[in-house]
Amino acid sequence: MGNAEKQTKQKIMEIAKEHFSRYGYAGTNLEAIGKEAGVTRGPLYYYFKNKKELYVAVIEQEKIRVVDQYKQIFEQPCSIYEKLEKDILYCSSSQSLLRQIGVGGQGEPEIPMQDYSQKVYQIKEEALKRAVDKGELRTDAKIEEMLQFLYIFVYGMTELRKTENSELVLKQRTLMQDAQMFVEIFSVRYGV
Repeated sequence: MGNAEKQTKQKIMEIAKEHFSRYGYAGTNLEAIGKEAGVTRGPLYYYFKNKKELYVAVIEQEKIRVVDQYKQIFEQPCSIYEKLEKDILYCSSSQSLLRQIGVGGQGEPEIPMQDYSQKVYQIKEEALKRAVDKGELRTDAKIEEMLQFLYIFVYGMTELRKTENSELVLKQRTLMQDAQMFVEIFSVRYGV
C-alpha cells in the first residue's frame, strides 16, 4: 500500500472513530463516512469490506493509542504521586471510544478487551512496583490493593460525574481537586 493509500485509509479511520463515538455502532453509516472522507463506496470497500471490519480496525487502533498514552504517563521521570494524578485526570477526562464498547447498539460486534485491559493494568502495576523499589511507597504495601483503590476511585468519580446528583455530592469540585485528594489519601495509606 502506497503512502497516499495509507493516508486515505487513516483518514477514513479517523472519521469513522468520530462517527462511532458520536452515533454508536448501529447509528454509524458507511456512506456518511465515505462522503466526509471524500471517497466513494468503491474505494471505501477497498480498504474495509464492511462496517464491522472498519469498526474492529478503529477499536484496535484506539487500544494501541490508549496503551501508549498510559505508557507515557507512567514512564515519566516524576514521582508516583504525580503519575497517579496524571492518570486520574486522563482516565476521568478521556473520551476514548473504548468506553463505549458494548453499548454501541444492535449488531455491534463483540470486541475482546481482555488484552487491552491487561496491558493497562500491567503498566500501572509495574509503575507501583518501581515506586516501592525506589522507596516512594511502603515495602509492605500490597500492589493489588493499591490498584483496586485506584480503579475504584476513578470509576466511582467518573460515573458520579455522569449523574444528576453530581453537583450535590461534588459541590463544584474540579477533576484536579479530586485527583489531588486521591493522591493525599493514597500517600497517607501507602507512602513512606
